[in-house]
Amino acid sequence: MKKTAECIVDVHCHILPGIDDGSKDMEETAQMLRIAYEEGIRYIIATPHYKKGRRNASPEKVRELIDVLQEEADTNHIPITIFQGNEIFYFDEFDEAIAGDRAAVMCGGEYVLVEFSPKDQYRYIRNAVDSVMGAGYRPIVAHVERYECMTEHIEYVEDLKAVGAEIQVNAASITGETGHKIKKFTHRLLKSGLVDYIGTDAHGADKRSPRIAKCEKLLYKKFDADYVDAILGRNAMERLIAPNK
Repeated sequence: MKKTAECIVDVHCHILPGIDDGSKDMEETAQMLRIAYEEGIRYIIATPHYKKGRRNASPEKVRELIDVLQEEADTNHIPITIFQGNEIFYFDEFDEAIAGDRAAVMCGGEYVLVEFSPKDQYRYIRNAVDSVMGAGYRPIVAHVERYECMTEHIEYVEDLKAVGAEIQVNAASITGETGHKIKKFTHRLLKSGLVDYIGTDAHGADKRSPRIAKCEKLLYKKFDADYVDAILGRNAMERLIAPNK
């Protein structure tokens, strides 16, 4: 039985220092980088929060931090490559923020990682997905298992997939670290083949760190190995990273 992934891409990680509620400084970022490597991660898409009305780091600032972090990885012989993204809390003018170089797509391509409030109604989320696609982008719905409307109606996730959205879940949700109800729902998504990507959604080196090895082991034990390969890394490589190298 297969035990390890061909490639692990962390598509959702708050590893950059001092620009959101993730890593507080470069020392913690370096610790997160080492943890990620030990966990088997070889590619990270840095996704700092972007929220309307907040003092968000510009894509230029994010790029500068990624360059510093990549140098840190290379100097210390840690074979991880970091790419640029944002976790955008959806708002009506999100596309203007991207066009105005205030927010970033994933890896410079057509995909956007979109976040919502846990209590947002499905109609709002569906309308947002339609809006993102209408603006010419492909939405990746961040940590779909956090939205109460989804956990009570898996058919809503099916509907999002049917109209062209892609689905990301957190590793900790799969292993049960965020509660039994969320774990049960996330496993239903996996059994139904509704998940496209897994991310750590890491925010630090101690609490909510970039750990995925436990999740990886559980996935290969319970689900089809080819599907697990896809959601741990292959989908991200083929759809997000490779087209924009």
